[in-house]
Amino acid sequence: MNILSSLRLLIWLFKLPDLSKTRPANRKNLVSSIKRLRVAIVWMALAVVAGMLGYRIIEGSSWFDSYYMSLITLSTVGFGEVIPLSHEGRVFTSFLVLFNIGLFTFSVSTIFSIFADPEIRHIFMELNIIDRINKLNGHTIICGFGRHGGEVCNELQKQKTSFVIIESDSRRVHWLEQESDYLFIEGDATEDAVLENAGIKRASTLILTLPEMASNLSGVITARSMNPQIKIIARATKPADELKLYRAGADHVVLPERIGGFFMANLAKRPDLIEYISLLANMQPHDLILEEIPVKEIKKDFMGMSIDELSFIAQELPPIVAVRYPNGRFELHPATHTILDSDLCILVLGSPEQIKSYKE
Repeated sequence: MNILSSLRLLIWLFKLPDLSKTRPANRKNLVSSIKRLRVAIVWMALAVVAGMLGYRIIEGSSWFDSYYMSLITLSTVGFGEVIPLSHEGRVFTSFLVLFNIGLFTFSVSTIFSIFADPEIRHIFMELNIIDRINKLNGHTIICGFGRHGGEVCNELQKQKTSFVIIESDSRRVHWLEQESDYLFIEGDATEDAVLENAGIKRASTLILTLPEMASNLSGVITARSMNPQIKIIARATKPADELKLYRAGADHVVLPERIGGFFMANLAKRPDLIEYISLLANMQPHDLILEEIPVKEIKKDFMGMSIDELSFIAQELPPIVAVRYPNGRFELHPATHTILDSDLCILVLGSPEQIKSYKE
């Protein structure tokens, strides 16, 4: 457990964190551990105070010397005495050492056992993930971390897009916990509470890659009812399921077999076309990407200009290859007199550094 987690645990000695979003079993274990930690620290503090008062009354030493003498006696570190002890002081010290063998040692062992408990470490990791998810806005939620879900995560990570994974399989959850730095929640993606914990009401996109059609269908219905504005992308295994997902509220339905068949067939006859599509889709390692940018997100100095004026003033900017209008219509190779209004989206082809030059 790192230092920040340890400090947080100490802070929670007097105020328990919000555990409403944790699993009931974890909630019970954490509350029990923190209560044990409180008791252990209180007993340890009482032992130090009792020793400090004893040396203060018996030997008449200063408060600090009494505290220091009590601490080194109880901890049995073996340092020399900081104050000369009388016969009564030595008798008191002997009882203080015997007291340490029992209660003080119990308190210290209890504290260290809690901090070293792997289950407590897991609970802290879960609470840390929940805190990070609560700070997200406009993120993507991926339901299912299988073959397709893993590829989605890889692509979103390349695009530096924030996302949260929902996975119910314990083996995959263990891999996510040990081998990745992804934000994830263990649970059923069709349950309201799990989607709520993933920030469904603040998310911009939901991607469903669950293995069963019924789960994807249920996930679409649940997500749409919780956030009517969210974009939902669902995976279908059969063409017959495509219409069902659209009727349930999905915005886009993807059939991996259809896409794979399209690519393989065209690679046989038109490989250059597929290479070009891969280039535009950023499916291969290269410096060029095709990015869609809402005009309202570009630099304010560029808004209201025509494409011709923009290319004249900022010649280093990458070219605008298409414009999408509010009604969804695309215009390839837009006219140079097209005005960059705030309700348009532009498609820009260039390097990541060049595309950043469009934005604030």
